[in-house]
Amino acid sequence: MRRFTQAVLLTGTALAVLAPSAAQAAPHRTTRLLGTYDFGRAGVIGAAGRAAGVWSAYSVRSGFAGDDLSVTYRPRTKARAHEREVYTAAFYEVDDAWSECEQVGAAGVARKVWVSYRCHTGFAPSYTLFVR
Repeated sequence: MRRFTQAVLLTGTALAVLAPSAAQAAPHRTTRLLGTYDFGRAGVIGAAGRAAGVWSAYSVRSGFAGDDLSVTYRPRTKARAHEREVYTAAFYEVDDAWSECEQVGAAGVARKVWVSYRCHTGFAPSYTLFVR
């Protein structure tokens, strides 16, 4: 019986040491600059992305050319099963809603915040960013 117990303990210890844990397998969170946007827009995009669950935190820093948006997220290498709405660039809030949507979407793909995106036009010339 004693040998059996020792064998079980030794096997369990070996498996715990050799097998990768869930924490090791999951990508670590990273914080990176997503982009620079018009003054006031980075905060709107940051809050919307956090509410949508695509990043866990964000920060905005004002500069000469606009507001820098940094986000904290888990890098993605696989697309989500369903599209997730991030935010809407309304025509009355931003000069060129389509360009802003494209800029945010492409930046997210480049930094692996999401795998793919699409900008969908809705009422008037507003654009909604959907990601996978």
